[in-house]
Amino acid sequence: MLHLTRSLLRTAARPIRWRQSYSIATKASEPLRILFCGSDKFSCESLQALHDEHKRDTDLIRSIDVVVRPSKPTGRGNKVMSEVPIRTLAERLNLPVHVRDTFTGWAMPKPHGDPINLIIAVSFGLFVPPRLINASKYGGLNVHPSLLPDLRGPAPIHHALLAERTHTGISIQTLSPRAFDEGTILLQTPSPGIPIPPQCTPQQLHDLLAPEGARMLVEALRRRLHVPPYRPVRENDYDDNDDDEGRRLRHAPKITTADRQIRWTASGAGRVALQARVLGPLWSHLAIEEGVGKRVILEDVEEAVVGRSGEGEGRGGGARHVTWLQKSDGAGKAGVDPALGKAEVVTLRYVVGGSGTGKSILVQMVDGSWLRVGRIKVEGSISKPARGVLESMRPR
Repeated sequence: MLHLTRSLLRTAARPIRWRQSYSIATKASEPLRILFCGSDKFSCESLQALHDEHKRDTDLIRSIDVVVRPSKPTGRGNKVMSEVPIRTLAERLNLPVHVRDTFTGWAMPKPHGDPINLIIAVSFGLFVPPRLINASKYGGLNVHPSLLPDLRGPAPIHHALLAERTHTGISIQTLSPRAFDEGTILLQTPSPGIPIPPQCTPQQLHDLLAPEGARMLVEALRRRLHVPPYRPVRENDYDDNDDDEGRRLRHAPKITTADRQIRWTASGAGRVALQARVLGPLWSHLAIEEGVGKRVILEDVEEAVVGRSGEGEGRGGGARHVTWLQKSDGAGKAGVDPALGKAEVVTLRYVVGGSGTGKSILVQMVDGSWLRVGRIKVEGSISKPARGVLESMRPR
């Protein structure tokens, strides 16, 4: 953890020379009346930077209006309304706030009687329609945390880690009236990008990229890159047909529940550990008798080093077996709970082991690697030590 902290600090402190379309500000711009569309803490960094620049130079930024999406119910029973971080910040900065979950029929505000002339969307999640983009003199800009066109989509930080990218970066692009993340790239972190520290988590990568995106956004405005005609930067070196998996273009779709399922037959322990580090607790179905499975959440998951016969981190009681029902789009096999749909029966060896009191289990994956599971939460119950859960359920 100390090594990771030092690595993050070194990376954040290193000056980054941005790939840009103009070296100096040669174009004139009206004072900007910005409509800022945001939601989360990533967008908060950009809004704060714009507000600071507004205070510093009102000739560049005259006003900022903020569009936020409505709070949504969350938690057990959907009884708690989630906080929208960008709204909290906008209200603290005394900026006008407009709550919208659709732009249909909505007219943009006119600060001081003048029309909005630039829309900026950062981690907003709602498509800004062509009607609004075209009504804004300078169209729109977006801050995207990847080296576009690589990792287009709503979850580039998670997919950069899942793809085991060694570098990533920031792209400042125009808002496309056709689709998300297909605008003209005006400013971009130069190749190879910002190094991703070893064992990096989504939160740590977010904390690395969010302030950099905010700084690059302000730099783009200072250089008047929002003023047509645009001069796009040369895109990075990723290729959709590259034989090198590390250089192949990827999409970054929204993370779903299906992404958190453990694929016992397709993943080694290292991959599952990566999946857990990036996505959090993972799930599967534990077979408790013929054709019946219980949905379980696996916590405290990591790759383990175990000797050939199960020694090393494993100990006590010898090898046992645990059976999982893996949801699959392929043909079903015998022993399938109808509630699971099509599922594959996967039986794997495990030993009791790990450190401490020996309450964890070590599961041998199909490639021979070992996965340590510390705790298991059975559907309808609470999280418990993995060894006790398996012993109480008596899996086949």
